[in-house]
Amino acid sequence: MAQRSGSPRPPNAVTSLDDAPAPTVPPTMNESGIRDAEPVDGDGPSLPPRYQDLGRLARGASGDVRRVRDLLLGRVLAMKVLRWEHVGNPRVRARFIAETELTAQLQHPGIIPVHDRGTFEDGRLWFTMQEVRGRTFDKVIAEVHAASEPRGPKAQPPGMTFRRALDAFARLAQIVAYAHGMAIVHRDLKPANLMVGDLGEAFVMDWGLSRRLDAPPSTRGGEDAGDAEDAWRTRHGEVLGTPAFMPPEQAQGQRALHGPPSDVYALGAILYHLLVGRPPYQGSGLAAWRQVLVGPPIPVAEAAQGGPPVPKELCAICARAMERDPAERYPDAEALAREIVDWLDGARRREQALGLLSGAEALLPEIAALRERAEGIAAEARRCLASVRAYDPVEIKRPAWALEDEAARIRRDAALREVAWLQAVHGALSVDPGLPEAHALLADHYREALLRAERARRDEDAAQAEALLRVHGAGRHAAFLRGDGALSLVTDPEGAEVTLCQCVLRDRRLVAEPVRALGRTPLREVTLPRGSYLLLVSAPGRAEARVPVLIERGALWSGVAPGESEPRPIVLPRADELGVDDRYVPAGFCWIGGDPEAPDSLPGRRAWVEGFVIRRHPVTNGEYLAFLNGLLDEGREGEALARAPRSPLGMAEAADERPLYGRDPAGRFVLGEDDAQPGWTLDGPVASIDWHAAVAYARWVAARTGLPWRLPDELEREKAARGVDGRLYPWGDHPDATFACVLESHAGVPTRADVETYPADESPYGVRGLSGNSRDWCANVWRREGPRSAGERVLLEEASPDDPEHRAVRGGGWSSALPFARAAARFGLQPGMRRATVGVRLARSFPAPPAAR
Repeated sequence: MAQRSGSPRPPNAVTSLDDAPAPTVPPTMNESGIRDAEPVDGDGPSLPPRYQDLGRLARGASGDVRRVRDLLLGRVLAMKVLRWEHVGNPRVRARFIAETELTAQLQHPGIIPVHDRGTFEDGRLWFTMQEVRGRTFDKVIAEVHAASEPRGPKAQPPGMTFRRALDAFARLAQIVAYAHGMAIVHRDLKPANLMVGDLGEAFVMDWGLSRRLDAPPSTRGGEDAGDAEDAWRTRHGEVLGTPAFMPPEQAQGQRALHGPPSDVYALGAILYHLLVGRPPYQGSGLAAWRQVLVGPPIPVAEAAQGGPPVPKELCAICARAMERDPAERYPDAEALAREIVDWLDGARRREQALGLLSGAEALLPEIAALRERAEGIAAEARRCLASVRAYDPVEIKRPAWALEDEAARIRRDAALREVAWLQAVHGALSVDPGLPEAHALLADHYREALLRAERARRDEDAAQAEALLRVHGAGRHAAFLRGDGALSLVTDPEGAEVTLCQCVLRDRRLVAEPVRALGRTPLREVTLPRGSYLLLVSAPGRAEARVPVLIERGALWSGVAPGESEPRPIVLPRADELGVDDRYVPAGFCWIGGDPEAPDSLPGRRAWVEGFVIRRHPVTNGEYLAFLNGLLDEGREGEALARAPRSPLGMAEAADERPLYGRDPAGRFVLGEDDAQPGWTLDGPVASIDWHAAVAYARWVAARTGLPWRLPDELEREKAARGVDGRLYPWGDHPDATFACVLESHAGVPTRADVETYPADESPYGVRGLSGNSRDWCANVWRREGPRSAGERVLLEEASPDDPEHRAVRGGGWSSALPFARAAARFGLQPGMRRATVGVRLARSFPAPPAAR
């Protein structure tokens, strides 16, 4: 007889444990529903005419499994064929025959039936069996743990859940229990020899090492026909099986102790693998065998630390099944299966809990409807108040107040229903603590609470919400909890170099510290940890742009403007387009309002502000003197006198107003000495001018420079102060009088300071003095509800000089307390009024707004 693959290995050959036979089960199906097989190979046997060879499915130590077509009955089967090198080995042949006969005798739906057997002309033995479509149990276990699901009875399609896997394990144990009832022990139970069919069937495979307990030694089958390729010898006898799952008596070669408790131990080891995600002993071959001999594995509860908690009942079942002493284990697989089935009956608790949860879910639409209604009524109240003047009588304000009260009442109702919802969800969890649907609802709830708290900078609330989210949704929200987000950035021109700086707390101030170079633009979804950053963007011939970005959990910062689909390029100004004291604020989103401690703060919201340039400092006395003297040079002395600073006496008559600037012998305006204006220096901010004077100064500078200088919109100024992360002050969140020129900054009489005196009062864009020293007139009318906007987009508007309404004023002052220096604080003054703390700062749009391009 010719041999095609070399001589068979001699019967007394000894191999390592790593040579344990591969499972004789086919691989999983492909997408068409038919499992992939290797192409018909040159080593394939010459089949009887009844069968057509479709290729090899699997290769084991003693035999190959091939897919064949039964031409007589028109079906596809699996055919196990003895390998060439064992044709002349009587021990292997005997074991192959014993496996065939014993498997054929086991008549159970969970044991693959044998259809036919025979011998090829070349001497190789074969038998055919049902082709199983499904997955081996080790793949099922891997799928369960890849999903990181909480342990507990549940059914959460698609995919294999822990409960379904445990149910399959119980049915597999019942199959082994059937064999025990037939006085047969398997002796090689492991996840690779167990299968779960595509329709949920359970199969126990590969009975090649099984043993009949009620037969004389000469007829026990596989044991006495053992193959040297899947065994090694000890002084007690032959050791068979797979080391990581075999009981100690089998590892020690004590064949006389092999019985149903030996299979129970192997089933316990498989249960250990399912509960922990790895076998009880690591490694393979001799390494695992030595560990089995040394002692028990790490307990399940300890091995599972760091993953989902394992129910203590299952830990106890697993521990008893894997007792070192066979007498301490379950007596057979039936007893073990019964324990698992009893535990699975806890699914009834799940049904009860789902009934409670459905009541909670029914409250959600009602809560959402109440909140929507409250917001609509509150918006109507704001519209009513928009046309009401501060000095209007109560009778005019009363309808709007009634709307506000109604909105507040509805919000209270929504809050109470939310409490009822939380109680109902926790009630469901009290019945079934592992109910995934309840945990998912709570996780979504605490995720939103965490985002709101972080955006509002409520650290304690955020910490609590994060802890609760980890309790209820650590697996589902793992990426969100890691805190990573992403950044996309495009520039005009492309290819700009980007340096990443992270805003780090140093001495209570957020300081932008370089981290690394991000490369050249465009940048696409660069992963960054949650936090506030500053990008330094530069290109040849262009001024460096400071671009603050806020990376939120699971979010992408991309610069896509409202109503647009692609990121808006950051336009880098040419080097000659910015003066030495000009600071560029690129277009983009920012967080405004939302500071309950800031006077008249707007509600917190995200707003898109178009790009603009703002002066680094407020206008100084020196600069304002140049303006007045410029008017003199143009023959406009009357206008110069009207725009000169005067005593801040509110709306007093002109005859009672004292000029704060003097005149030299030539009639030129000069800085006067006034005890009522401490710190009145050339480099200090101009003040005591009204809104009309501020507008006149901006127009004069625009005419002289050819640039569209104007007063800033109040939301432009808020963004210039806060950047994009919603910080409370330009330097961060910590209020401290050493950082800005405010009332508490002085040990004695408060005074103004020169504009360079407080360098810590600087925003992410490099703008100074936005929280102290002097406030700035803004271009727009002060409205209680804030400037007009189109959705999230801020609309710029400049009040008409004839409009008598209050104008917006922003910033802190040298004589006002620190709480009034918060960046979200808003003030209003009538346009003809003057204050010793109110001056002017210039801004201009850059680049031109989209509508003007």
